[in-house]
Amino acid sequence: MSPPLVHTAPDDVARPAHAPTVLIVQAGQPDPAIRQRLGDYPAWFGEVFALEGATSEPVAVFEGEALPYGGRYEGIVLTGSAHSVRDEAPWMAMLGRWALAMAAHTPVLAVCFGHQLVGEALGGRVDTNPAGPEWGTVDVRLNDAGRADPLFTDLPALLRVHALHRDVVLREPEPQRFTRLAGNPNTSLQAFAVGPWLRAVQFHPELTAPRLGAILDGRGWTPTTPVEASDHGARILRNWVRHYVRRAESAG
Repeated sequence: MSPPLVHTAPDDVARPAHAPTVLIVQAGQPDPAIRQRLGDYPAWFGEVFALEGATSEPVAVFEGEALPYGGRYEGIVLTGSAHSVRDEAPWMAMLGRWALAMAAHTPVLAVCFGHQLVGEALGGRVDTNPAGPEWGTVDVRLNDAGRADPLFTDLPALLRVHALHRDVVLREPEPQRFTRLAGNPNTSLQAFAVGPWLRAVQFHPELTAPRLGAILDGRGWTPTTPVEASDHGARILRNWVRHYVRRAESAG
């Protein structure tokens, strides 16, 4: 499949004053049975964003859809995927570079596969985690930078979040290129920041316990840690809209 084209900026782009719009760049999708029963990634993010008065628009980059001009949006999400960065499809490296470019002026939230794409675009290396996968609800500890970051406002230093990955940023980028925000014994780089606008998390803030349980059941995977209810992921997404998307809307 050829890499999708990136549209150039139209002359009449204007940011809406009333409701910020988030572009959800879809890097994959759930299994068909999950989509039929529980919906797709854009809907999972969108239902939380709607609580903060934000709308969302999806683009299925993994299916060859062209990326629109990022400047027309107040925020951009890179979703997770069942694909691996090591598949090295042409659109993957392009998307990582595009996300870094967009983060010069637009908030970007990169999730799981998206987190890994950005980590590789920064000069790191993604591969299978020798410590094994994380499939379940896991503890992730914020460091000092993470506790101070608006993404984690009013959250405890020890997060309870839903994880579904076997790949990680195994070789990290040069330290001057990113700021570590969180980690745990399985995955040292669970969250990081690049500049004022890009935030990346290895876990899945859009997942609920029922969604995660259904995905694991559908794939026949035994959780590595129990699947338990937690609202920390949803609170992180709401913080992202409040403290990043809304701030960009005001600045724009």
